Amino acid sequence: MGPDCERRAILERLRDHVPANSGWGRRLSDLLAEEEISVGVHLAIFVEPFLSAVLDGRKTVESRFGVHRRPPYRCVDPNDIILIKRSGGPIVGVAQAGAATFHQLSPRVLSDIREQFAGQLFALDDAFWESRAEKQYATLIELNDPVEVTPLPFPKRDRQGWVIIDRRPEREPQLAFQ
Repeated sequence: MGPDCERRAILERLRDHVPANSGWGRRLSDLLAEEEISVGVHLAIFVEPFLSAVLDGRKTVESRFGVHRRPPYRCVDPNDIILIKRSGGPIVGVAQAGAATFHQLSPRVLSDIREQFAGQLFALDDAFWESRAEKQYATLIELNDPVEVTPLPFPKRDRQGWVIIDRRPEREPQLAFQ
């Protein structure tokens, strides 16, 4: 089995759960027809109200803030697939990553992100921004073509909010040496 074996198995399972009229079935079939799957596959854990806002199109950019450089910081490329998992539940959606930007935070950078992206992030309340004031890093990812899928069980017991499935080796040095 190649290094993309886990990604391939997950995408094969996912293909049976996407709506027939969404375009995702064709997209996944095309990816699975390739000898090697070159896109990254990510598992992103969501809580309400952000989960519903992504699936109904009100939230078009996902953000992850952290004190340390952990995924998805510098780990997401355009066209990567993001599996949308309900916290404590199954995968309930899928989206394709668009542009991703990575920021080392300062009060000014955080203010700029808020000014430019609050609406797209579905983060209009002060509490959201206050809870991120002490963070050092931010990742912003455009969410393209999000669609709800029939629930797909995905066992996960840790508290990580973002998991890279079969991390591509070329991504690890970016996390380790920056």
